[in-house]
Amino acid sequence: MKYILMIAAVAFAGQATAAEWKGNAELGYVQTGGNTDTSSLNLKGKGINDGDEWRTTVEAAALNSDSGGTTTSEKYNFSVQLDWKMSESGYLFARYGYEQDKFGGYNSRMSETVGYGFDIMKEDDMTWNAEIGLGARQSEDLAGVSTSDTVVRASTVFNWKISDTATFSQELKTEGGDAGYTTNSVTALTNQVAGNLSSKISYSLQNNSKAPTGTKDTDTILAASLVFSY
Repeated sequence: MKYILMIAAVAFAGQATAAEWKGNAELGYVQTGGNTDTSSLNLKGKGINDGDEWRTTVEAAALNSDSGGTTTSEKYNFSVQLDWKMSESGYLFARYGYEQDKFGGYNSRMSETVGYGFDIMKEDDMTWNAEIGLGARQSEDLAGVSTSDTVVRASTVFNWKISDTATFSQELKTEGGDAGYTTNSVTALTNQVAGNLSSKISYSLQNNSKAPTGTKDTDTILAASLVFSY
């Protein structure tokens, strides 16, 4: 299935070339010294090409944490999603996602899902979207053991423009099957500083219902970042 989705993305991405790419790049960095020597680097990027019939969304993220010269966290995420707009508020989607989290017990985890998305609310200052889909997932643990399972994916994204410069957002996504569910929640407040530059405070939570032995089932991140929009 993953090859079908990748071919579809390549074949149809050109449908959206008439529209301009819009998105943002996010950088967060924290370093402490003295009694505790720690550092954390958080990078995120998102690009959207929104045409009349097709919409392409690409997202990537990287997180690296260090304590006393020892790496304590290292995560990488990438996803690409192609939406076919069937109506003013509904669309079909095909999505490919990749994740690497060695401190979470996985060398790699890939998933391919197809499904339906719709706008619950679409106002000038407030939007609310939901998606539901079905697909497959392939995982490889730190011992090199590979597993595959059928997964269900559901997500919802809420955005509220509180003022001319401030926006509140809440994302909740879950994906899984017999091998367990991975649930991600991101709550954020973004405030425009000047022009295309904004500050962002976010709280992220990731839970694995069946975490590998020796790893915790929940990770949390409280971050302050700078965001550049284009």
